Amino acid sequence: MEKQRTFGKCSTAMAVAFALGATHAGAQSSVQLGGLVGAGLNYATNVGGSSSTYMSPAGVLRPNVFFLRGTEDLGGDLKSVFLLSTMFNIANGTNVGGSGSLFSRESYVGLSDQWGTLTAGSHRDFMFDLSVDGYSGAYYAGIVGAHQGPFAGFGVPYGGGGDMDFDRINGEALNNSVKFTSANFNGLTFGAMYGFGGLAGRFGADSSSSFGANYSNALFGVGAAYTMAKYTQLNNSNDGIRNIGIGANIRPAPWKLAALATWTKNTATGGQIAAYDATVGFDFTPAVGASLTYTYMDGNEVLQNKHAQSLAGTLNYNFSRRTTVYVEVIAQRATGPGARAQINGTPGASSSGNQVVTSLGIQTVF
Repeated sequence: MEKQRTFGKCSTAMAVAFALGATHAGAQSSVQLGGLVGAGLNYATNVGGSSSTYMSPAGVLRPNVFFLRGTEDLGGDLKSVFLLSTMFNIANGTNVGGSGSLFSRESYVGLSDQWGTLTAGSHRDFMFDLSVDGYSGAYYAGIVGAHQGPFAGFGVPYGGGGDMDFDRINGEALNNSVKFTSANFNGLTFGAMYGFGGLAGRFGADSSSSFGANYSNALFGVGAAYTMAKYTQLNNSNDGIRNIGIGANIRPAPWKLAALATWTKNTATGGQIAAYDATVGFDFTPAVGASLTYTYMDGNEVLQNKHAQSLAGTLNYNFSRRTTVYVEVIAQRATGPGARAQINGTPGASSSGNQVVTSLGIQTVF
């Protein structure tokens, strides 16, 4: 989702090659350093019964990311590729992600040719592509637009509160995985990945799999994805969280219209959440744009039939291609037995069925 720029590509590649003692005569290679830095001041009307003013640790509109990416031409259309990427807390500089991890976002190495790219390491799965391709509310509203609500008992192992980013559209890494992503064939891309559980004598336990396909041209796009990830916390690695998503958009400038539907199931408990986004965006000028996203989330009887509705409005101003300031307001109303609203990225759930968050922020890419 975040934009990426080359920073000192040639000189950096030479420095890294020298530092590693690995120069290759005649080979064309490059190394890119880049990322995104953003900070936002947020005001939440109700966090555990009191208002809260806070700074988002990993950004608001986009996560704070630093990456190191490289390629080497091996001849005959074959290239080696790698990516090391981490998220960080702008407020104190610490890593955001897995405990003790250095590269908490993605880290992989592999080969690429005219048919596609095959890599091994830690990857974002194809549910995240539904955001990258501009179908989800999170693409327009950022972290607070990702899905979370009154479903604390759902049991997502990787997120806070038990339901944070339950359908993975904001991006969750799958470790020990191998991923193939096709080249672009006249607008069509597709891929598959498999994560190895690594448990002796139990090949399928703690494993993961994901598939995705997308078609996009200058005017519209449509995509679908599937991810199943098993976790130790769910029936001793035999069950997991299953996600299915489909999205589409149409972009008759200056308008942008997008829609996304996801279905997420905890196979251990039978809990299921359906989420639906609808977004309208409009660019008033090349520098000023706005969007409005409506989200409806529906829990099944295992989750006591709790529901939530959210409305997120964003207004941004681009000083340049690199630097953007924005203001955002998102309101959520949750209903059902004991339902407590919780907007993604807030410090905690509301003490009632209502929560409103206002954000003012700035971000720059490098």
